[in-house]
Amino acid sequence: MSVVEPTAARSGEGGWRELATAAFVVVICAQAASGMVQGAAPMALPAISADLGASSSAIQWYASLFPLGFALVLILAGRVGDLFGTRRLLLLGYGAVVAALVLSAVAPTTPVLLVARLLQGVATGVMAPQLSATIQRLFQGHGRTRAFAVFLMATGGSFMLGQLVTGALITSDLMGLSWRWAYLPSIPFALATLVAAWRVLPRTFRGTAGRLDLVGAAALGITAFLLMFPAIQGRNAGWPLWLVVMLGSSVPAFLAFLAYERRVIDRGGDPLVNPTLFAISSFRVGNLITVAVSLITYAVPIYMILTIQSGFGRTPFEAALLTAPMPFANMFGALLAAPLVRRLGRGAVAVGGLLTGLSSILVLVATAGSPDTVEATHLLPGIALLGFASGISIASTMSIVLHEVPPAYAGAAAGVQSTSLQLAGAVGIAFFGMVFYGAIAESTDKAAYLTAITDVQWIAVGLALLQTMAVVFLPRHRPQPLDPAVPLDATA
Repeated sequence: MSVVEPTAARSGEGGWRELATAAFVVVICAQAASGMVQGAAPMALPAISADLGASSSAIQWYASLFPLGFALVLILAGRVGDLFGTRRLLLLGYGAVVAALVLSAVAPTTPVLLVARLLQGVATGVMAPQLSATIQRLFQGHGRTRAFAVFLMATGGSFMLGQLVTGALITSDLMGLSWRWAYLPSIPFALATLVAAWRVLPRTFRGTAGRLDLVGAAALGITAFLLMFPAIQGRNAGWPLWLVVMLGSSVPAFLAFLAYERRVIDRGGDPLVNPTLFAISSFRVGNLITVAVSLITYAVPIYMILTIQSGFGRTPFEAALLTAPMPFANMFGALLAAPLVRRLGRGAVAVGGLLTGLSSILVLVATAGSPDTVEATHLLPGIALLGFASGISIASTMSIVLHEVPPAYAGAAAGVQSTSLQLAGAVGIAFFGMVFYGAIAESTDKAAYLTAITDVQWIAVGLALLQTMAVVFLPRHRPQPLDPAVPLDATA
């Protein structure tokens, strides 16, 4: 635990004023720097393609590598932080984030940019659990609730700010730096925050985290690679047999991963993912719903942005303005989730699913006319509603999935839930990309992009329907409020 903790922060009796501590300000700034880059990155995709000659596969890898790297280290990083000290690992992770931003900004080629993007995901995955742990050490009771509320608002606000600032800078092409403006504004801010973190974060003692399941982490990474590589490369390669076999082998690889995790438990070890958690029906079904939600919420916004810029010929700044309602509405959806769960229980997840499906239907209606009559502004209602629905779906699902988990397994269960969210997001980008780029082929016509985004939205409708129907398999329970001690990381 920390060496020095303010009295008001410990008691939770200082009201909102108790949040005005240097350590908490640094935590918020670190999260904001990460959120800005995550909002900025999708706006830069067409410019990256044009400037570096990146293929559609490279664009999908760029979008997928961050959540993939984040997911693969998330659980392990939380345990390493417990073992070696939260402050030490936070500084290490955040330092790597700054290095990844610099490497991204100066990347001369697409492969270098992809390596930097993966490094950024891994570094953020190392940092994120430490930010949460720091807040939990700094505050107690209602103070902790307030702190996490500010944390989540800062995440959504910085994401939207990153979109708008990057869109404006890329559109103006200031100093001819094009897509590099997705990273350049965040570097001095992130560097200053890193220095401040080193000076003001309270020291933490080493602890114990059991043996680290490095083999399990490697096995999960291999499984994800076997799934994503064919999904991204298959269309351009013409789906040769070896890629089909590779895709199919991801299933036995995942089963082998689960079998290994069971052996770790049998030996009295500490697995990366505890398979026994899936014996809890709410956890098992809830994670399946999480996958459906993540497939939509990570992938659909990216292909909407590509359609607005490349299909409608709008500038990055115009695309940022048109999609800014999504993260803005997401914040309010997440805030509404708590009262919905208290009132409706599992029905809150169904509300999120129905609204997500409705958002896709709004886009389908908006794009149903002749390409000459369809305008990018027609997508606005669907875009805003998707953000609102995603906030409800993710926050309410998180609450219900963890509802029946024993307190002794709460940390491990939250880690599995967050990992499912990120991995499914990476996979969703890859598989939606197959459909999107398959419809476009080599065309640059507006009609081709409208067909592509229509196909994407029909898949989203199916997944939203699956989410809504799966709710009946969740056990009935007395509605409970969201646990403010389990924050949702919305940066990816």
